[in-house]
This record gives sequence, structure tokens and C-alpha cells, in this order.
Amino acid sequence: MIKTIDKVFGELTFSTAWKRSYDVIFFDKLYKILLIVEENDDDRKTIREEQRDSYIYYSQNKVIIEKKIEEILISYTKEFLSEYGMKEENEDKIINSIEPTVIIFPMVLDDGDLNFGFLFESKFDPENGVGIQYINGNYEVSTQDILT
Repeated sequence: MIKTIDKVFGELTFSTAWKRSYDVIFFDKLYKILLIVEENDDDRKTIREEQRDSYIYYSQNKVIIEKKIEEILISYTKEFLSEYGMKEENEDKIINSIEPTVIIFPMVLDDGDLNFGFLFESKFDPENGVGIQYINGNYEVSTQDILT
């Protein structure tokens, strides 16, 4: 395994992507998740400035971003339950059924993009989970495939 100390991400280990442990709070609960910085299309395993800029942006705005993601998770889960004819659940049950697992800074596709997202396990959709991607001021929500 390769290790590095990145000027923004800190200490990372490379094994298919740059990784480290990361603490995040959702719904007033602390979770230890995996932070992933995907490698880009080169053999040098470099981290692009856009990925660093995305992390800095997230870090500086994390309270606002995390609250927005909480709202999206509840709304998406309610819509999912309705769409699949499942019993509507109260917000507490929804909150207790969702757990973050990863914050990911994907490979850079377009120069200048601010792009990151979260993956969540969901008891309501254990096969696909939930993925929420932030890209240039917009949020997209779908299954975990949105970010993988």
C-alpha cells in the first residue's frame, strides 16, 4: 500500500483509491465513515486540484450541506416508499434506517467542477442504498450507483 500526506486531505492510503477514515454528523449522530478520493485517468495516482477544492468547499460549508442532505434523504425515502407501495414511515423511523458509509470525491471529468457525494445504506433499499451527489451547486439523489 502507498501512503501520502496530502496538503488538503491529510494522511491517505492508496488501495484502488486514496482513502482514510472520516467523522461526519447526520441527524445529530456521529458516524465514522470512509473518505475516498478517486484516482484520475493517469497512472500517477494524482489528486487533482478540483478534488481538493471540492473538499475545501465541503469543509467550509459542511453544516449547511449536511442539513440539505438530511432533507433530501427524508424526501427521497418518502418518495421511494410511496413509489414502491410500501407503508409510509415517520421521519424518526426513516432517520434510523439510513446510515452514511462513504464521502467520495470522484475522478474529475470537467475542469473546475466542485464535485463530491455521500453513499448511504438504507434498510428500505438494502440492495441499492442511496447516493447524493453535489456538483457545482446542485444536488442529485439516486441509488449508490450515482457515485460509483
